[in-house]
Amino acid sequence: MNLSEKIAAANERAVNELINANPVWVDIQPAGKVVDGLEPNMILHSGPPIDFADMAPLHRRGMISGALYEGLAKSEDDAIAKLSKGEIKVSSALDHNTVGSGTGIITPSIAMMVIENQNNGVRAATFPAEGPFQGGLCGWGLYSEDIAANLRYMRDKVFPVLRELIKRRDGIPLKPIIAEGLRMGDEHHSRQSAADLILSKQLLPELFRMELPREAMLKCLDYLVETPRIFHCLGQGASMASLLSAKNTPYSTMTVAFGGNGVEYGIKVAGLGGDEWFTAPSMMIKGRYTSPHFSIKDQLPWIGDSSTVECAGLGGIAAAASPIVCELRGLKLKDAIAITREMQEICLSVNPNYPIPNLDFDCLPCGIDIRKVVKTGITPELHGGMFSHGGGLLGAGSARIPMLCFEKALKAFNAKYQK
Repeated sequence: MNLSEKIAAANERAVNELINANPVWVDIQPAGKVVDGLEPNMILHSGPPIDFADMAPLHRRGMISGALYEGLAKSEDDAIAKLSKGEIKVSSALDHNTVGSGTGIITPSIAMMVIENQNNGVRAATFPAEGPFQGGLCGWGLYSEDIAANLRYMRDKVFPVLRELIKRRDGIPLKPIIAEGLRMGDEHHSRQSAADLILSKQLLPELFRMELPREAMLKCLDYLVETPRIFHCLGQGASMASLLSAKNTPYSTMTVAFGGNGVEYGIKVAGLGGDEWFTAPSMMIKGRYTSPHFSIKDQLPWIGDSSTVECAGLGGIAAAASPIVCELRGLKLKDAIAITREMQEICLSVNPNYPIPNLDFDCLPCGIDIRKVVKTGITPELHGGMFSHGGGLLGAGSARIPMLCFEKALKAFNAKYQK
């Protein structure tokens, strides 16, 4: 085969891994047991690798928070000293089998939702929604006694019940929930309203059948019902487990990871081992602020790995499925449809699992191809929330991945294969 034929065959294998993946929520375990390569003195963060000294202030805050929560440091000053000297290691979540939504702070004792692609046994782990509690360590990088107590409460009171429930069900298949959510108005990045309800409908009857003390049942019930966007992290885990299955496909030009750290944004490519990062300055989200007092000066450049869902063909790629999300920035239904149609120009295939009513039941595009991005000048559409420099949420909207990421990746691909 010539190079063109090898690339075409590799891309077909990679995108079929993505399309045919069967992600199932199978367990809840501490990160130290299920995140590959996570060391006892290591804290993970979102986006491409970055030294502690070079991090955005919110990420540095998150590293300090993680060190205090994990007991790796006795005080903020102690944490800063150990992080600066490398005594506490920092690593990118996407360099492991996990996803760092928001600040992406993951420490060894954090409870993680384990998602298995049951086609091949590949597992990803994702931290859970931190309940109705406002703020949090993992996604927001914040720390207080209340936040620490809430994490311990979930770990000790809620998750043992959920874990038993999942085992009784032999796992919770996530692809059917994703598919039905898309038909009901979710795009699985900024909106999971339908998926939350579908998940609850599956879990609550089983919960009521369990022989539990009333207090234990109510604690779990409150978590499942009161937590907003509880499916958000599960959707990211499902996306990650699917993409990991396509990682390290020689000759493939399909992307397998997206993420930002508030300083840089980066992508990974299947045919380049799925480990090498290609970065550019992180971009700003354009959308609607929650208050007229906010402006772009208050906003942190893109931070978080939640755009993993776009890499898997959801989120901004699925704009047509959720015009209500696009309305946040003043778009009409026809605009949302146009975005998804545009995304098809840079994708390798369509996903037959996800027919969309607003597309006359055409299926969503999937498998973003770095060659098509560079050739067309079209970069992937991402949905997401606007973080303030201090960690609050300012609003929501969308952004496009910088073209420089794809240009760097294609240059590296050509250097590797065009010999």
